[in-house]
Amino acid sequence: MSWEQLRSIALANRQEQEFWASQPPRACPNDGTPLLPAADGTLRCQHDGWTYQRDYDAASHAGM
Repeated sequence: MSWEQLRSIALANRQEQEFWASQPPRACPNDGTPLLPAADGTLRCQHDGWTYQRDYDAASHAGM
């Protein structure tokens, strides 16, 4: 494996991390159930009331 191949893998990884960081979550972080759209346009967990943007902690997901 060459240094250029390693560099391209690192760049692809960075692009994928930036993409997923820009997307809203698809599942509740507490129990993994899919988030459902609420009447007010937010994403909400039907089991524990977790709501995207109100309860979302972007700092804890920054390294993902």
